[in-house]
Amino acid sequence: MLREEALAALTSLDADERLKAARFFAMSAVGSDRRKLRAALKKETVPWIKRALERSLSRAAPVVEAIPPSDPPTKILAELRAEAIDEVASTIIHELATLVARLRIRAPIEVKDYPASDTKTLVDSLAGLLAGIRNIKTAVGKPEYFETDIAAECREACAIFEEAAEAIRFAGQSPFLAEIDPGLFKLALTNLVRNAVEATSAANEGDAVITLNWGRAGHELWVAVIDNGPGFDHDPSSLVDLGQSTKEAHIGFGLATAKQAMQAMEGDIYPSNASGGGARVELRWFGAHENTVR
Repeated sequence: MLREEALAALTSLDADERLKAARFFAMSAVGSDRRKLRAALKKETVPWIKRALERSLSRAAPVVEAIPPSDPPTKILAELRAEAIDEVASTIIHELATLVARLRIRAPIEVKDYPASDTKTLVDSLAGLLAGIRNIKTAVGKPEYFETDIAAECREACAIFEEAAEAIRFAGQSPFLAEIDPGLFKLALTNLVRNAVEATSAANEGDAVITLNWGRAGHELWVAVIDNGPGFDHDPSSLVDLGQSTKEAHIGFGLATAKQAMQAMEGDIYPSNASGGGARVELRWFGAHENTVR
């Protein structure tokens, strides 16, 4: 797509064309594009296109005087900073993982009645925090799209929850092919299913029901995880923020990780209370990724 074509497509009635244009500018915007990008963002109503336009504006730096040749370009500095942060984060995660692993080995030996102790609770919380940090780091990565069977991905994501196998139902079409980043999608979905399994764990045997459904709505693809647990006791939308949880002793990384993963795929997560009781959490993302600039 040429710049002139992209500028014209920003005002197209076709959402696909507007998205392609927004993605073009997300990679190629310059300062002189800011006025038209702001005008397009002001009128845009499709979440995925708005997000791409916001990225475009962040790339299109205001027109300023030329930076002296001796100063490194802002883009290079930003990339170097991001690489440094990623390297430091990886090192910290690696070192913490080693310490937590040693702690989980030694604590049961050195602490009397370890399974019932506060020490075990704290060690498990530390391990959960480390896993959450690792997942958040993964969730903000650049997506790589492949045509994938959503039905198969849903079944694989649920296979690890053996204790809830009898409660899980699959209601969507099979096979159901879509363009996704399998790793990011599974990271998001696994967190949703884990929440549903925990929410229904107090139900009597045979009473718990967790339903996974999926489909297409216009240009959007969606996967819903619905359970018949107690539902959310306050505003569900607040639970997608880091550190927010309705469960005691939880670090609140589950839905936040899912949100980060879906936003990396230009999608989002929508938690709500189901009309018949329990919780409903949807993953939604734009369904067309062919011929895009990434």
